[in-house]
Amino acid sequence: MKVESNVKQDQIVEAALRRFSHFGIAKTTLTEVADDLSVTKQVLSYYFPDKQSLVNAVIDKLKRDYIQQLKAQMEASRTVEEGLLKLTEVKGDFFEKYFMLVIGIDHLELARNEDAVNWRKRFAIKELALVKSLFENGMKTGELRPLDAQKTGDLLLETLYAFSRCVKDRGALPEADAFRDVLTKQREVIKLFYQGLKAEKWVN
Repeated sequence: MKVESNVKQDQIVEAALRRFSHFGIAKTTLTEVADDLSVTKQVLSYYFPDKQSLVNAVIDKLKRDYIQQLKAQMEASRTVEEGLLKLTEVKGDFFEKYFMLVIGIDHLELARNEDAVNWRKRFAIKELALVKSLFENGMKTGELRPLDAQKTGDLLLETLYAFSRCVKDRGALPEADAFRDVLTKQREVIKLFYQGLKAEKWVN
């Protein structure tokens, strides 16, 4: 019974993710998600009593998928610089795919729920752990000079996030072109940052 319940719950989250990504969160109702699955709203409400709980579940799924993909890409990278650049590459792919969903999270009344408000913070914690690990491996191989991996990773990510906050603080919904421009700037920052971290004798 437990396995069957989990399968149904996953199907609901997938259906909601498709709707949110195509139409946005605000324009999606629980009834529409239920209709997509050919179930009643009552069945859907058994797993998700309100829209907020479903939004939170979708955000959690995105976080898991994003971190899993980023981790795989970073671990497959040949250099620390390549691994760091995966931050912008993977994030760009996710933004393109889930544009309507992402821009809706910060601009909805229901996003004022504490769980939803902190979704970026939860992403950042996971990202920092991956960057820290990347730096630690870089020091072991001699690619990077000795450094505080935690502190340096936090500084890099805060610098990258600053560009995103500048776009957000303009007050309007971010356009896809503006987001791509931010990613370009972030890539340039990563390349400059890397030059300061690289060991003098390292040759790629």
